[in-house]
Amino acid sequence: MWLNRVRTGHRLKEWLMLKLVPVVLGAPVPDIVRVLFYRRDFCGVYLATLQQRLLRGSSDWSIGERELFAAFVSAKNCCRFCIDAHSAIAARIVGHEVVDAIMADVDSAPISEPARRTLRFLEKLTLEPDRVTTEDLAPLRAVNIRDEAILDAIYICGTFCALNRLVDAMGCTPMTPKQIDASAKMLLEKGY
Repeated sequence: MWLNRVRTGHRLKEWLMLKLVPVVLGAPVPDIVRVLFYRRDFCGVYLATLQQRLLRGSSDWSIGERELFAAFVSAKNCCRFCIDAHSAIAARIVGHEVVDAIMADVDSAPISEPARRTLRFLEKLTLEPDRVTTEDLAPLRAVNIRDEAILDAIYICGTFCALNRLVDAMGCTPMTPKQIDASAKMLLEKGY
């Protein structure tokens, strides 16, 4: 579903930026940029700041692990746009084979045990949030994941559950391979 207003209702500053993004990216503007630029002061600035802090701020988790968490949650929510975007960023850090392995089978993927247990926890939190209990934290604590790291993972999960819905409801089409590559490169170099 595309609301025409989100596609065309940008103020002059954002309209000019939308004209410049393809020059900077070397690819057409991904739909998410239009969503974030529409009423930018209402939503876009805050979402970009939140993603920057969650995915690039200080954390026990590496940037690659946090991007994997975002891609994994997006996969559980079947959000093609976010799967592609965050898998591409993670792949630039940890490699395509690791991302592909996680998406195929977390239990056999070549990742750390703390990351594996966290992904299993995020899967339940994403798909069955009403069934998550205190007992679900025991496997995380058994491999010495600090509460701060658990909270970081929960914040990523909650944020991406919301973003996945926003992206899908706004009708963001999946990016082309060129857009995916350019966006991943830019987000790694410049941030959100």
